[in-house]
Amino acid sequence: MPGTTPHHGAMLIQGFVRDLIDHGYSQKQIFDGSGVSPRIMTDEKPSLPFEQIASFFEHAAELTDNDLVGFERGAARELRRAGLICYVGTSSPTLADALRNVARYQRVFSDALEFDTSQMTSKNIVSWQYRVETRVQRRQYVEFSASGMMAVLRKATQRPFVPEFIHFKHARNTHTDVIEKFFGCKVSYARPMNQIGFRPHDLDLPLPAADDGLHTVLKDYCEDVLGRKNRNAPDIVIDVERAIVDRLASGEATQEEVGRALGMSARTLARRLAAEGTTFFGTVEELRHTLAVNYLKNSDIVLAEIAYLLGYSGMSSFNDAFKRWTGQTPGQFRKQK
Repeated sequence: MPGTTPHHGAMLIQGFVRDLIDHGYSQKQIFDGSGVSPRIMTDEKPSLPFEQIASFFEHAAELTDNDLVGFERGAARELRRAGLICYVGTSSPTLADALRNVARYQRVFSDALEFDTSQMTSKNIVSWQYRVETRVQRRQYVEFSASGMMAVLRKATQRPFVPEFIHFKHARNTHTDVIEKFFGCKVSYARPMNQIGFRPHDLDLPLPAADDGLHTVLKDYCEDVLGRKNRNAPDIVIDVERAIVDRLASGEATQEEVGRALGMSARTLARRLAAEGTTFFGTVEELRHTLAVNYLKNSDIVLAEIAYLLGYSGMSSFNDAFKRWTGQTPGQFRKQK
């Protein structure tokens, strides 16, 4: 059914392809049998079903004869590329708060990831999985997500902390020493769940980037979305808003991209929104306006960073939009708060 297949932004695939080309592989080698079309390289705002992204990672491991390719890409992951869900986490007071917020708000930002912190208080354990069929091979992507999560958390805490253990559902009998060296702990495979066991004192680590204002703004937005979902607001409006917010900072919040992520054409998306009395452009403008005002009122985030979070190419575009909404520049508005 349209809209039921979990989609992820696929900018990482474009970067992956470029790196493979730089290492001497042809596009035919890269794409044949990968489950991904070369057309993705000409798409300015790429999105793919999650299972295709997982398939590409598995194919790349075979192509390069490197069964650590997912792990290695995750270990080098940049914090800012994780999207707005990352800001919800890294603006939190502590590492434990960050993990709880990712778990609480995951469904605002992603339909594929299921992140569980229900055992964190009692056992210091977090678990995660992806909502796709069992037949979908995902070892490379799971290892990418695990090493990427650890890399982001270490950068967020500015501490090279070491977990108690790592459990993976998939099997592995090669290069396990490399993976254990990165995590710094025992890593077990073929376990019932993907899990990370944290040391209690590490969960209490403060996050230097914590920002009460930004944290409040993002949590308020996420709570609003969750509340409207619970009040049975039109699913299409909530789905569109969620897809837009998750793509603003990466510049992927276009009608074509959001429609693709929801399993429909841009034209069909426009019709569905019109039936609810709104438009895609109007939804984007309303979200940007609301978030901009909240950022300016409730945080000390610099204006250039706000422009980035809202998906503007630069301050000029942000200034023009804000003046259209309020008659003032962002700087003038902030001085009056």
